[in-house]
Amino acid sequence: MDSHQAQASSNDRSILLIDDQRIFLKAISKVLGEWGYQVTGCTSPIEALALLKENAYSLVLCDLYMDSFSGYKLLYRFLQEKPAQVCCLMTSAENDEPLLRKTLALANVKALLRKPISYQELKKILTDMRRVTVAS
Repeated sequence: MDSHQAQASSNDRSILLIDDQRIFLKAISKVLGEWGYQVTGCTSPIEALALLKENAYSLVLCDLYMDSFSGYKLLYRFLQEKPAQVCCLMTSAENDEPLLRKTLALANVKALLRKPISYQELKKILTDMRRVTVAS
């Protein structure tokens, strides 16, 4: 298990970041931390499920393709357990349109962030997500 910052608070700047590529996880965690976000990063979807049960996050950023669990399955489980949780899907895959469309159709998935990540696009999504959570 690889939690980078355990026990996120439930404020509007807490993010659960899930990606099985450690280097990506560290890079994005660092940028988000510099922007003032409290980031809990993990490489294991199973760990992410446990973290979501124990903590409240303003946003979940989740990779679509992971070794042990697809992002679709994970975000579907999040939807069952915490339907109001706002999620953003991250992916570099464009050749699996059926899975991508199915995942984006989940009610808790509010945005798509394509890899390689554009920090400008990430910042815009975070701003938009904060508006969504404040309006809810």
